[in-house]
Amino acid sequence: MRQPIERKSLQDQATDWLREAVIRGDLPPGATLTELALTEQIGTGRGTVRSALFTLEAQELVTRTPYSSWKVAVLDAQAIWEIYSLRSAYEGLAARILAEKRDDLGTDLIQTAFAALDRANDAGTDARVAADLGFHASFVAQTGHQHLIRRHALLADKMEWLYRWSESHWPCRNPLVAEHQPLFEALLTGSADQAEAAVRNHIDYSITQDVAGFHSLAAGKA
Repeated sequence: MRQPIERKSLQDQATDWLREAVIRGDLPPGATLTELALTEQIGTGRGTVRSALFTLEAQELVTRTPYSSWKVAVLDAQAIWEIYSLRSAYEGLAARILAEKRDDLGTDLIQTAFAALDRANDAGTDARVAADLGFHASFVAQTGHQHLIRRHALLADKMEWLYRWSESHWPCRNPLVAEHQPLFEALLTGSADQAEAAVRNHIDYSITQDVAGFHSLAAGKA
């Protein structure tokens, strides 16, 4: 059955435009943003653009210097570590809950999301990013823990921003299935300690790779 048409206000559309431009790297990390230029690019009034900027400021995708300028948030080694480490805390808790209550909660969402990784591996950045984020969201959703699900979802834009930055420099660096296989197995059969450890090992590896990659890029620009 077809879904009803989604009606969005002009402000919501401007916010979506700006969010996508930041996340996809069209507006790169650290770039200065001016309300006047954005009104021309987006095709809306200055007040609408300003509201969109304030929304993205609340999501920490842009920053503001009072009475001065707007900038896309900086993506540096510290930011990479902070985003991943917060994700590790949320997902580590989800893995523990799932392992402790696996018989009641099931694993169907996880198995479906894991199968999607193989189909997405060679399908381009959009598919890879969606499948990777989808797998991580699947085991958080499987817990049914609504507070945790909502807080994890708040990280989704930042994680996509980070993933796309990484993919733009190192496309298909890691085979999706092989990279997630140990985590998948621990979620399906491991103890609570094993499942949580698998999450943290998986994310620690991502931190190591992306921080090293950042320093390598920074050295190349020096």
